[in-house]
Amino acid sequence: MTDIAEQHSRLYQQLTQSIQTAPGSTSPALRKALTEYVIQASIASEGSMGSESNLPSDLQAYITKVRKYAYKVTDEDIEQLRHTGYTEEAIFEITLSIALGAGTKCLMQGMAAVEGASDAITDHSSNPQG
Repeated sequence: MTDIAEQHSRLYQQLTQSIQTAPGSTSPALRKALTEYVIQASIASEGSMGSESNLPSDLQAYITKVRKYAYKVTDEDIEQLRHTGYTEEAIFEITLSIALGAGTKCLMQGMAAVEGASDAITDHSSNPQG
């Protein structure tokens, strides 16, 4: 791994650790579960994840909205969560955890594409006939 890749990897790990384990309004277990759920929901079909989730049911619509359509989150979505009993700090932590999962999934897909392209180049160069 190059120095810059190692640096980015280290920073990513620090960010993940901070979001998932730092003291906050929500439990580290919830934050980690949100991140993992979003990563897995991006892999699995939508229908198969909902019933298997141990996440609070009052967060399901918000999780889906942030994961798929973050740009559509409105003040009303936040107010609905506040009305359910979540503080602004908790909503922020929940949102960060969901975003971390979505970003991690995108990173995984990008790395897989790069690896696949690298493998294709290696395969082609070892067998120029195709």
